[in-house]
Amino acid sequence: MPNILALDTSSDNCSVALYQNAELDSMCEPAPRKHTQLILPMVKSIVDKHHLALNQFDALAFGCGPGSFTGIRIAAGVAQGFAFGLDCPVYPISNLKAMALQCYREHGISTVLVAIDARMDEIYWSLCLVIESSDKTSFEVKTLLGEFVTKPESLELSDVDLSDGLIGCGSGFEFLSRFPDSTQKALCSFDQNARPKADAICELALVEYRQGKNGDISAALPSYVRDTVTWKKLPGRE
Repeated sequence: MPNILALDTSSDNCSVALYQNAELDSMCEPAPRKHTQLILPMVKSIVDKHHLALNQFDALAFGCGPGSFTGIRIAAGVAQGFAFGLDCPVYPISNLKAMALQCYREHGISTVLVAIDARMDEIYWSLCLVIESSDKTSFEVKTLLGEFVTKPESLELSDVDLSDGLIGCGSGFEFLSRFPDSTQKALCSFDQNARPKADAICELALVEYRQGKNGDISAALPSYVRDTVTWKKLPGRE
């Protein structure tokens, strides 16, 4: 069994997770703008808890975005640094896919609409399908639509079969009243408070590790979704 360390700093949470001996452990703390102070101590804490040394990890993973531009750069930098020093693979995992898996685990509905506040009156969003393995030991998350950054009014799902139900999660549901009527009517429920967590990122990285993906450090980059970043941050916002 591989040892995998995962981390996420893409939202106002800071989280780490560790997969060891077929068991998953995680830590998560609300940490607006404190990720740089917390992430390394949290890594040390969970590694020490399980009596591991860093050189015993077989792979690393991080939430690559979309999300806070500063946050995903922090996660990418820390993961790249560890991977380079330890000479092990590193897997960038979509935060939208990770949130879809979290939502499926909690509610059992496999079609998940994930929407994250992207600032500038826009949302990042994706429509995902979560597939559980026959032995219920692993998951695959497929992207049905996305990943996009649009105005809330453009979140249109009319061409997708949603007869099996649809559930939503993420901070983007603050704008639910602006979603197209057809999208609103398709939703069974939603969780506006959901944020990405490192445990789901770790689970998806485990799938990639088992599939033999090389986890090349040169590909371990943030995913901003926006092609260019030309806007000026408002005070206190990322």
